[in-house]
Amino acid sequence: MLTRMCALLLCSALMMGGATGHARAGDRDVARRVAFGGACVKCDLAGRKLVGCAFTASNFSEATLTGADLRGAEFHAANFRNADFSRSDLRGASAAASNFSGARFVEAQMEGFDGKAVNFSGGNLGHAHLRATDLVAVDFRRTDLAGADLSEANLTAVDFQGADARGAVFNDSEFHDVTFHGGRFEHASFRGADLEHARLAGALLSGADFTDADLTRADLRGADLAGVHGLTQEQIDDACVDGATRLPAGLRGRECRGALMLPHVAMGFAVHPAPPPPPAQPPR
Repeated sequence: MLTRMCALLLCSALMMGGATGHARAGDRDVARRVAFGGACVKCDLAGRKLVGCAFTASNFSEATLTGADLRGAEFHAANFRNADFSRSDLRGASAAASNFSGARFVEAQMEGFDGKAVNFSGGNLGHAHLRATDLVAVDFRRTDLAGADLSEANLTAVDFQGADARGAVFNDSEFHDVTFHGGRFEHASFRGADLEHARLAGALLSGADFTDADLTRADLRGADLAGVHGLTQEQIDDACVDGATRLPAGLRGRECRGALMLPHVAMGFAVHPAPPPPPAQPPR
């Protein structure tokens, strides 16, 4: 109860323009640090200046942060389920073990965002700017990424199952142990991307651009690539296909012999940890 009251007081101070920990509008940012804990469900922080704020073990589910300035903010073990970050500025922000499931980041500025064990499942990042992000063990299942820009991103153990990434841009990005199964990537661009060991089977890829993409040992078994652009025979020669793989006219694939060994990075999506077990009773 006390932590909830503290969080609410902090939120109230922000909304009234006091005790923000930063300079007022028109002044230069001050390198003070504001930390948020406790609960502030459905808080209205739209348009607020929250540069460099730290949200630790806090519950801001369903909060409104549209147009907020969150440059360099840190989220650790934070819950922002169903929150609205549309058009907010999260450049240089970072998140670890945090839950943004169902949250909206439509047209948000997220260049340089650093996310580890972050859950964006079921959210909306349509047309978000995610250039040069570093994402590890991130859950994008059933997430709307249509038109998002993930150029030059580093994606490791990322799950795009069921995601809608139509028209998204992944130019010059690096994919490590990434799953695309069931995702929609029609007319997405993978120009110059490193898709080594990526699993593309089951993804919808019609109209996607793979010009100069690295497909070394990529798993294309069962993938429908008949309608993609930019593929060459040399790229296909480096990948693994099977009898169910569909390729553009004139290209022929080869089946990999033996089991296809793919690297594996354990997924670490944000969940509330279970309480520790009670201590064992000492022997009598």
